Amino acid sequence: MKKTERQNGIVHLLRVRKKMTAHELARYFEVSERTIYRDIDALSQLQVPIIAYEGLGGGYEISPSYFMPSIKLSEQEALMLLMVLKAGEELHIPNLATDYNLLSSKVMNALSDEERQQAAQVMSHIEFNIIRIMPKGYIEDVLKPILEAFGRSCDLRMGYYHPERDETEHRQVSPIRLFFTDGGWYVKGFCHVRQAKRTFRLDRIVSLTCLDVENRYMNKELNLPDQDRFTWFTYELLIDPALYRIIKEDAYLQHTEVKTAANGLHLTIRTPYKNDILQLVLHHPEQVTALQPEAFLQEIEAISQAIHKKYCKP
Repeated sequence: MKKTERQNGIVHLLRVRKKMTAHELARYFEVSERTIYRDIDALSQLQVPIIAYEGLGGGYEISPSYFMPSIKLSEQEALMLLMVLKAGEELHIPNLATDYNLLSSKVMNALSDEERQQAAQVMSHIEFNIIRIMPKGYIEDVLKPILEAFGRSCDLRMGYYHPERDETEHRQVSPIRLFFTDGGWYVKGFCHVRQAKRTFRLDRIVSLTCLDVENRYMNKELNLPDQDRFTWFTYELLIDPALYRIIKEDAYLQHTEVKTAANGLHLTIRTPYKNDILQLVLHHPEQVTALQPEAFLQEIEAISQAIHKKYCKP
């Protein structure tokens, strides 16, 4: 974040929060307290009326009379933006947490004191739960070379950590798509080492740079199979109609052809969510029967035998 953006953000925050310490501001903007002190001095020199309190319970306030021009939003518009920002915050876009917080403060700053209190009350009762994994963190500016590679149509040089093997490999990748799912960010592309499409988790990338090599795959349809957990397969199931009515809106069933069968519904499902199909079959053995593909049936059999051997008494 640029210095001027951070200093404007301090003004917005002090208007919304009323009082904050240098330590709180430093944590919010992910900078040192010394940087905050310099920002406060710079704002004071610009005649921004910041009041400093020393000792226990001290901190910084901004004079209530200070006016900072902002766009005019209705309360409904502000709530809509705050909800979108709260949902966006759950996406954990790498290195942008501070920007999300600052933008929320700017939206709140566009409201009157009464509207601001009401908006804060409403937002305290709204939450979004759209994650299954919790990446610990990303290397600094991990998105920058990926977005640059899309803009320049060039390849990437990637250092990638494999937790199963506990080692890091370096690969040349032609990026095709950046996407978010289950709480994590991924980049899909053509791996020149494996000569196949691969998907990489951004939190496992340890180094990333753009290469002066043209990406020959970005705008082409690759007639190559995906070889990861996001591979699309077709599954056939026989399912109880009552259960299907309950789960038919689930994401993994969105590309499903349904036919009536003698003893239930025959589903032909095209999906990359193999684990969801597997859990459906294993959790509902009396209501769901897997029919195809053969490799999937063999996997279910192997899992069932392993569970029986481990937990069933002879």
